[in-house]
Amino acid sequence: MNLYALVAVQQLVASSTHVVARSVATVLPATSIVLYRGVLSVLTYAAWLGLRKQPFGLPPIARNDWWRFALLGLVNMPLNQYLFVAGLHYTTAPNAALAFALSPAFVLVLARWLLGERLTPLKLIGVVLAIGGAAIVAFGRGARLGADAALGNVMELAASFSWSLYTVWGRPLVQRYGAVRTTAIGMLWGLVLFAPIAAVVPQGIVLPGEIGTQQWIEIAYLGVVTSGIGWALWYVLLRRMEAGRLAVFNNLQPAMTVVLAWLAFGELPPVEFWIGGSIAIAGVVLAQRT
Repeated sequence: MNLYALVAVQQLVASSTHVVARSVATVLPATSIVLYRGVLSVLTYAAWLGLRKQPFGLPPIARNDWWRFALLGLVNMPLNQYLFVAGLHYTTAPNAALAFALSPAFVLVLARWLLGERLTPLKLIGVVLAIGGAAIVAFGRGARLGADAALGNVMELAASFSWSLYTVWGRPLVQRYGAVRTTAIGMLWGLVLFAPIAAVVPQGIVLPGEIGTQQWIEIAYLGVVTSGIGWALWYVLLRRMEAGRLAVFNNLQPAMTVVLAWLAFGELPPVEFWIGGSIAIAGVVLAQRT
């Protein structure tokens, strides 16, 4: 499949995550959502390994890389996923989308610092334009910066930074061990690190039998589609693109979320969508010309 077609699929999955997570987060505590999502994502990767013709023919993990995978798991589940879902209790989905629209800026700085990626003028201008366009779309959908949403906004911003670190920190591991395997090990580490946290949070774990069918469908979507397919696709793309160039595509998510609402619910996009979406697309295109 064409590289940019894969980007479109990955961004479509990521855009739908905000809507699905917001829905299930109104019913269940974040600890239960992240825990069961993690279990399902790990099972998804285990099934993938089981279907390989030579599942045990993969190169061994270097001893010095295990702590890197542990850090990858830490920023993955206990930080990124938990802060993202928990933050939705205190803020709105448009606010979360706005926070994640800032992730390309974080990635740009981290990639320059940790990976030595070039920070060209075109890339910088493109990222600024893309963030500006995404912000216009997000505010058009109801994003706000009031004090009543301050806690949630900070949590979503921290989740966005964690995702950026997950992107940059994971790129060398992806180059050495492949996209799916790196994602799988990072997800397993994330579940191992998050399970004790979930166990001690008061009333944080809802028993499986007490969860409704709709919520299980939403958790399964987050675990199998978002974490199982979307996250693996992100690392597949990261193996073929610089972190800074790839991350800027996240600024298309607010616009894509509006398109999904348009197709699913018939909600006509506001004028901010057309203005901000056009600016975001121009920024993404400019950032690729480096």
